[in-house]
Amino acid sequence: MEAVKTNYPNLASESFGHGKKHYFIDVKKAKNDTHILLITSSEQYVEGQFQRNTVQLWEEDLAFFVEALSMILGQLAYGELSPPEVRMELVKDPKGMKAIAEYDRPREKLHALGAGTLSNAELLAILLCTGSSELSVLDLCQRIMKSVKDSPARLLNRTADDFCRFPGIGVAKAATLLAALELGRRTFAAAQ
Repeated sequence: MEAVKTNYPNLASESFGHGKKHYFIDVKKAKNDTHILLITSSEQYVEGQFQRNTVQLWEEDLAFFVEALSMILGQLAYGELSPPEVRMELVKDPKGMKAIAEYDRPREKLHALGAGTLSNAELLAILLCTGSSELSVLDLCQRIMKSVKDSPARLLNRTADDFCRFPGIGVAKAATLLAALELGRRTFAAAQ
């Protein structure tokens, strides 16, 4: 049993085997004086018949091959060969915030870019957290802000009953809004 034959002279050879599989590593010199590394695997199927596969690496590619092989062997040695983590969640029928790209969601946007970059509706959406079965929290808050012509100051004139008229806002959410508005009013008054 021998490695794949070529017309190039062999400069060095190594071989090893296990059972019916044998491997050959040959370094050959090409006509243009560059070196070729041949890695051949040979497996015996029937007496005297072999299946051979050869990988041929030219001298200029050898450094890249060795680096890649070292990285893979290092991962194998340290047990780091695991399937990649699934990064995307498949949602069959996206509704609410799942229908909005993560970087466009109010909370994520606030953390990434700061509160000053959010629209009035996005700020309200963070306070309310959830919408209704018909509306996402962002759609709900856009409706609320449209009802006051996008003026946060006009929200101060709204009552709990006014807020409860919007689908998805009950007594608890109305109280949250009124409390936030009162905190804002007190902060503004104290700054005067």
